[in-house]
Amino acid sequence: MSSSIFADGFKDTPYWWEAAHPITGADALPDHSDVVIIGSGFAGLSAAMELGRNGVQVTVIDAGIIGIGASSRAAGFISGRAGVSKQINLKKMVGTTKANAILEEADEAYQHFQRIIAREDIACDFNGNGRFVGAHTPESYDAIAKKTAEYNQDGKDRFVMVSRAEQDTYVRSDYFHGGMVTRDAGSLHPAKYHAGLVQTCLRYGVKLIGNTRAGSINKTASGFTISTNKGDIRADQVMLATGGYTDKVSPWHKRRIIPMSSTIIATEQIGKARVDAMLPFGCAVIDTRRVIRFARPSPDGTRLLFGGRARFTPVSAEKSVRILHGYMTEMFPDMADVPITHSWAGYMAFTFDFLPKVGQQDDVHYAMACNGGAGVVMMSWLGFQAARNIMNSTNQPSAFEGLPFKTMPLYSGLPWFVPVIGTWYRFRDWIDRNRSAG
Repeated sequence: MSSSIFADGFKDTPYWWEAAHPITGADALPDHSDVVIIGSGFAGLSAAMELGRNGVQVTVIDAGIIGIGASSRAAGFISGRAGVSKQINLKKMVGTTKANAILEEADEAYQHFQRIIAREDIACDFNGNGRFVGAHTPESYDAIAKKTAEYNQDGKDRFVMVSRAEQDTYVRSDYFHGGMVTRDAGSLHPAKYHAGLVQTCLRYGVKLIGNTRAGSINKTASGFTISTNKGDIRADQVMLATGGYTDKVSPWHKRRIIPMSSTIIATEQIGKARVDAMLPFGCAVIDTRRVIRFARPSPDGTRLLFGGRARFTPVSAEKSVRILHGYMTEMFPDMADVPITHSWAGYMAFTFDFLPKVGQQDDVHYAMACNGGAGVVMMSWLGFQAARNIMNSTNQPSAFEGLPFKTMPLYSGLPWFVPVIGTWYRFRDWIDRNRSAG
């Protein structure tokens, strides 16, 4: 590429895949499995792992190679309660009792994730250095102060507001007007974590079969028959874990999922000292725009990874790089001369109420919809919860179970309204930013 912002050998594939590329999996489809899981991301593999370690025969199928979707493309952010209810007033939506249960369970999900990587010895470059949520305007600082108070109602005071004068501990950029810090968060290498789940599943006898697209799920007298491009497979129980890639295999779920693209770029190696000069605490940074932007160090600390919504409609990798490089330079002006080595995108799953979902529909189990920035922990946890439901081994339903799974009239799964709303949100962000600058 001719422009100086593109490094020699620029790739439109995830930087993560340099260390852990998704695998094809087995080829042959068995005639029968106790459980068939459709989708091989964090939710599907976490469910398969829990089932497999309890002696259940599990087959995971995916339309592409194993893990090619959002899980191995993610930013790699991890957190507890900071990962849910970011966009909503949770108590107003579900009531105080339910809201508290959701936040407490989100904390348990974060602890569960850490137990899993320790128990299964998954090397995924886990970094527990926390998260800084930076206010992009003075008014947004006041808004996240209210969210901080909500998160701290458990009395543990794990969330702290820092002023603009104090924020240099976490991020050195005049872009922010202070922000919220939580130590109960961190980051990891998502593709290595996914690869660790793959190896763990294989160790527990799970069959992983890629390039196998499910066409339909049909209820029978003895269970289910799933039709695929490789033939039919019978199962006693079925779980759907397709997230933002949900298609016609389940029209009911497709009408309730909003696929949302997010793009990430990786700079060339600039050295740990230069990265530390921007992010001295080594934590991830997310802004408060409606159309968010985020930054984090690479696991080895020598690159900056930067992401957000390049556009709300598909664009080329070259255009995405130009857009995100501009955003990155706005946040970190000294990065204007730094070329980009990788750019990639993936589909996250959003719901109409911005809450994750786990449960059953027509006897099909499901776990999906991280709603941005919480997929590693939340999908791992909800996959685990779905597995417990399949085995009927839970004493208490998940707080995320039984939540309404809403849709809207005439919505078929094609998010025609996203570019319109996204453009409006971007315009409002621009207005807010310029008003505060004035």
